[in-house]
Amino acid sequence: KIVFDSMISKLKIGKERIAILAISAIFTVGILFNQWDWMKIFEEVFLASSTEYQREVIGAAFALVTSSVAVAVCAKILESRFPPPPFSLSGVRFDQSTFSGRYAQQLCNSDPATLLATDASVLHAAQILERYESGRSDEGEISTKVLWGARKLKESSVHPDTKEIIPRPFRMAGFVPFNGPVCVALTVATDLRWLLFWSWMNQSQNAAVNYYNRNASSKMPTQTLLKSYIAAVGTALCLTFGIVQVLHVYLPPETAQWLVKFVAFPASSIAATINCYMMRSTELSTGIQVMDKNGCVLAKGMRSKVVARKAVYATMLSRAILSIPCFFIPAVLTTVGPIAFFCQQHGALALTISTFVGMLSFGFGLPATVAINPQISSVKRSELEYEIQDLIHDEIVYYNKGL
Repeated sequence: KIVFDSMISKLKIGKERIAILAISAIFTVGILFNQWDWMKIFEEVFLASSTEYQREVIGAAFALVTSSVAVAVCAKILESRFPPPPFSLSGVRFDQSTFSGRYAQQLCNSDPATLLATDASVLHAAQILERYESGRSDEGEISTKVLWGARKLKESSVHPDTKEIIPRPFRMAGFVPFNGPVCVALTVATDLRWLLFWSWMNQSQNAAVNYYNRNASSKMPTQTLLKSYIAAVGTALCLTFGIVQVLHVYLPPETAQWLVKFVAFPASSIAATINCYMMRSTELSTGIQVMDKNGCVLAKGMRSKVVARKAVYATMLSRAILSIPCFFIPAVLTTVGPIAFFCQQHGALALTISTFVGMLSFGFGLPATVAINPQISSVKRSELEYEIQDLIHDEIVYYNKGL
């Protein structure tokens, strides 16, 4: 440990960077060279005395932890590379005018490391921000880095409307470590019964995340929540069942079995889109308020249905695209190419590699899909309803797209 810390201080390299480089190097070497002695040693020593089921569980758990750590480390690296701007309770940590800035913001918001914080730590972070807001502390007493860290922990753990701590599996930061294994199961399952089961689990997890992160300031009828859940689950199950049946009827058994891995992609994509549409259907009929660049509501609070359509459709598109890194890319990587060849050569580690690839694709793909469009998007005044145009003078107005 002394030698390691001495090397870190002399090389001026953060421990987080060394960790992510080590993880990347190990699995890159594994992909490029399928004959490595240390992998055989791992199989023989660590897994030899276990049953096949135990080996799969151990390997999948190892991949789950490793990939979650990789996502958390990358989030830390981003935060360390870019000095924090002056602290603000309403501003954002990264530049939202570029995709890279939005991606960095969303990756940090999805940092699984925040799940390790206790409820007491979350409440303490909220107290720091309350003291700062009331003027009882300033940046001279608490550093800017601490303030940004407190805000990150609070916003990732506490509901903004109810002020209650969100259960870990249903936080955005918990989406990867808790929903990721379900997505991996959908890409490795080949039996129809397991495909249907994991499809139901996936949509149930998504519904729970939507509920715990809902806009509690405007109450959504329980009937709407139930309809959206039934529609999403029903769509996913019907499409999964239908596609699998078509594949087995019209294609040779080997080809059909190979294509089953891709069934989750269209089924989940369409189901997530329908779920998003039904969850936000109220906004399409009532509209969304528009704001100026400072966030002040314009047009005397009148709501624009034009803006609502833009916001809802953009969110539906991002939900559909999210299925690509969740289900399509992992299925491709583990079916063709060097990773697939490696899994064939080391059958005991096939599930481990599949889990690691799927979790990484999900962990880094989730922020990318959310960052496609800015959270606070803009629209031209000329595109709004005439009655709203008459009440505003700005040529460009803004609105909250939502997630």
